Amino acid sequence: MTHTTEEGSDPADDLRIGRAVARDVLLDVLARARFRRVAGPEDRWRGALTFQRTTGAETETRTTVVDIVIPDDFPYIPPTVHPLGRAWAEQMTGRVFADYYEAGNGWHRDLDQALCLFVEADRTRLPWADGEQLLEQTRAWLARDADGWSDDEPALDLDRYLRRSTQRALILYGELAGFQGKVLRLRRERHDVLRVGAVAAPRRQGRQNGRRVWQPDTVLVLDAGNLRTPIRDWNDLRAAVGADRANTLTRAHQDGLSKVLLIYRRRDVQGILGLALERGKDGGITLASLATAPDDLATRSIRAHPEAEVLGTKRVAIVGVGAVGSVVADLLHRSGVGELFLLDGDLVLPGNTTRHLLDEDAVGLPKARAVAEALHGRRPRFGTVSWRDGSLESVDDALSLLAGHDVVVDATADSAATAILTAAARAGAGQLLSVCVLADGYAVRVDRSPVREGKQPLPRPQLPLTINPIYETGCGSPISTTPPAAVWEAASIATRHTIGLLLDPAAVAPGEERILGRGLDQ
Repeated sequence: MTHTTEEGSDPADDLRIGRAVARDVLLDVLARARFRRVAGPEDRWRGALTFQRTTGAETETRTTVVDIVIPDDFPYIPPTVHPLGRAWAEQMTGRVFADYYEAGNGWHRDLDQALCLFVEADRTRLPWADGEQLLEQTRAWLARDADGWSDDEPALDLDRYLRRSTQRALILYGELAGFQGKVLRLRRERHDVLRVGAVAAPRRQGRQNGRRVWQPDTVLVLDAGNLRTPIRDWNDLRAAVGADRANTLTRAHQDGLSKVLLIYRRRDVQGILGLALERGKDGGITLASLATAPDDLATRSIRAHPEAEVLGTKRVAIVGVGAVGSVVADLLHRSGVGELFLLDGDLVLPGNTTRHLLDEDAVGLPKARAVAEALHGRRPRFGTVSWRDGSLESVDDALSLLAGHDVVVDATADSAATAILTAAARAGAGQLLSVCVLADGYAVRVDRSPVREGKQPLPRPQLPLTINPIYETGCGSPISTTPPAAVWEAASIATRHTIGLLLDPAAVAPGEERILGRGLDQ
């Protein structure tokens, strides 16, 4: 079926015309730069680029011949740029270059030897569609390569210089210091995960005096130190680890070992490269990258929050862990808050699971207990979570909660509980943040109590009437038809304000109200 836009045009035709126009614009730039098309099946263009190279106090002009291959889906797919070696460039162009620069086979080149030009590109901007910028970026790449990438970022991406192994297992490792040169066991877990374990021993093959061999689920740990160039093949690997370790590696491979965890450093930042040792078509040893990942608290907490270490010293109570409260608890736990206390007297019902953090497995459990167990189960190395199956019991209970925690989050949607907590907070007992979803998701709101000196609380909200209230067995009041997206948005805003109160209370606003509307044009 052919689809048309409101104006009646065919989207496929529009895209085809757009691609043709973009290609023509690029070809115009290449023509002005004296590029010429190369005969063959690819849309390949060849030309010489000059760039400035500074050595000490002198600046010299160098030249490199490059091929630019334009893909069919340009500009949505970037062109590839391939530098030619000097001998090949002179043969192809019929020129002799006194100032030729031959690009190194080191960093920032892809598997097909193309230059990696736009690693940090904004894919919505398509910078390579600008032919002048494409050529300028290529000149900049050549200049930095000639400089040895002296100001390069310590990107820990050595796997990109190798083809990916057909082995789909993910290897998880912890601290490898002290295990260099040792063969470790790989313990197989669910989802095809291999976890690095204790030191392994080879098994004897055949009779008692038979050859000792390594089992398939073992890995050799080697240290390559600071790398000057990426590792692309077996010889690169041997050279990187040094003669003694290279001999250890060769013997281990001869005895059946097929996996390596290589510790390396780029600009003194440590990385790990997983390698599969495989037999090539010519009988030689080829390298392929294995999927690996660190599994420790530092790896998990680095994604939590920039101030996760400070948050790890904080205590937060959440009163009401229904839809909004459960997500707030989850986000605070992910962010690294050291201690969470959850208070709720309700059970998880089937209808709750549509908007709640929990799923069907939690139905019938007390909400506070179920959320606490879920958070601990998902992130056992993060902060502690305690709970109480009950509701806010009295003013004294509110005073105790506020006094015993850095922040109390009120997510009850219960006017009585909110009133008690707000009165206690305004009396100076502690910091309170109340969060709610209003008018079935029309708006979300958080309120801070007490507000900081010189500020006023948010005014009362102006809300539309609830449309077509829905009642459910066991509920005297209508059931909220708030959509899940509004719950998550309210929880996100509440979490942001809570973390603000934990880190810098003096800078936190009195609250925030966000009108979401009904999802229709207003």
